Amino acid sequence: MKINTLILDDEATWRLTLSKMVELHPALQLVAACSSVMEAYALMMEHEIDLLICDIELGEASPGEASPGDISGLGFVRTLQRGPQIIFVTAHRHYAFDCYEVSPTDFLLKPLDRERFLRSIEKVKQRLVQAPETVAIDPYFVVKENTQFVQIAYHEVLYMKAQEHFLLIVTPEKTYMPTLAITSIEQKLKSGIFLRVHRSYLVHRSAIRVITKNDLTLVNGEVIPIGDQYRTQLNRKHIELNNVGKQY
Repeated sequence: MKINTLILDDEATWRLTLSKMVELHPALQLVAACSSVMEAYALMMEHEIDLLICDIELGEASPGEASPGDISGLGFVRTLQRGPQIIFVTAHRHYAFDCYEVSPTDFLLKPLDRERFLRSIEKVKQRLVQAPETVAIDPYFVVKENTQFVQIAYHEVLYMKAQEHFLLIVTPEKTYMPTLAITSIEQKLKSGIFLRVHRSYLVHRSAIRVITKNDLTLVNGEVIPIGDQYRTQLNRKHIELNNVGKQY
């Protein structure tokens, strides 16, 4: 897939030069070469732009091109909340410090060096293929115990047991006793992590060590009964799907 590229420069000569460099690069697809911010903005509304090659100043233009009062290239980029990769181009080295406030991919000085341009495109490619940083959060649920709300991570739970008006939530460190029905929490928990093996028991699948016809043993040694109406579901959803042994 090629990198959709938009050029923004108020000088016709540089639009032509940049267009040729983009068209000759096998990884780039030139969408348009614009002379004004308004033209660039309109095109960005119509097309998915991956890379904006933008002149910083957008100063005095030739007749029929961008007006001298037009917003600068840097000012335009500042308005883009979730914009494309940016390569700034300018004839003035002193602009470099100002443009880095918007974290561009690169900054090129006119006249452009082709080898330097190719290195900039490699930076663009690397940024585009990098996966966005994400914060991994373990699944959890929140229950009210007495007057406080307790957050419990899924992986902490060995099993849950219905007991009169309470639900025992058993972890290796502690047992919680919120006033909660087992059917209520079963409906709200993330599908597939917990198994209903008895009308009174929900078990974390990774906590199971041994399964027999009538019960299962957890990693902490506790034995949990298997209800008749849940045995088929346990076999189908847990044993058969994960059994790697040869059947005789």
